[in-house]
Amino acid sequence: MMRLLTHNLGLKLLSLALAFILWLVYSGSRELTTAISVPVQYRNIPTDLEIGPNLVEEVRLIVRGPSPLLSRVAATPAPVILDLGHVRRPGLTTFSIQRSNVSLPSGVVLERAIPSQIQIRTETRVTKEVSVIPVFENIPEGFHVASWSVSPSRLTLSGPKSRLDSIHSVRTDPIDLKVHAKQRQAVTTAFAGDPQAHFTDWPQVEVRFELAPVAEPRPAAVREKHR
Repeated sequence: MMRLLTHNLGLKLLSLALAFILWLVYSGSRELTTAISVPVQYRNIPTDLEIGPNLVEEVRLIVRGPSPLLSRVAATPAPVILDLGHVRRPGLTTFSIQRSNVSLPSGVVLERAIPSQIQIRTETRVTKEVSVIPVFENIPEGFHVASWSVSPSRLTLSGPKSRLDSIHSVRTDPIDLKVHAKQRQAVTTAFAGDPQAHFTDWPQVEVRFELAPVAEPRPAAVREKHR
């Protein structure tokens, strides 16, 4: 029995190794289907338009192909490209996600995308000057901010018209008067307050202010005397 097992042992081991290699090749290249998440990129956005807040940032692709290729696609997912170069006016535009929107290696098939379509709303881009209002905190007890000035006093915002129509002023980060009371000035940053609005320049401002004692109410007897 042992003689039968050891007869031509080298050839038997070689055959076993070849069979194992063939199994690895077959199992590694068999066709599979999987889902991968990929980012969405928007290109050639017209300079006079803004994409609304319904921006889709990611989609899932159902792809089919050999296992090694799918592993490569999953490791370095290529984005879905949506070209807005043909959009000429504000409104709704629907894009269907197809093979031409995705860069996939040869041998990988796009079964479908989830969602299969992306609808975006574009709006007219406008710019608008707004006033800057400082915010103060930790005002010393018995005092109030009697006056203040901001430099620059107005900043320019850019964004969709529907969002900027309701913005007339912006506020600064809180200025801590426990820290800045003696200097009577502070450098701080204005906050747009709307994720669709952005400043066209760096929104740093200088605030100068004056503190004054809070006027104490006169006693009732004094008020009666002056009647």
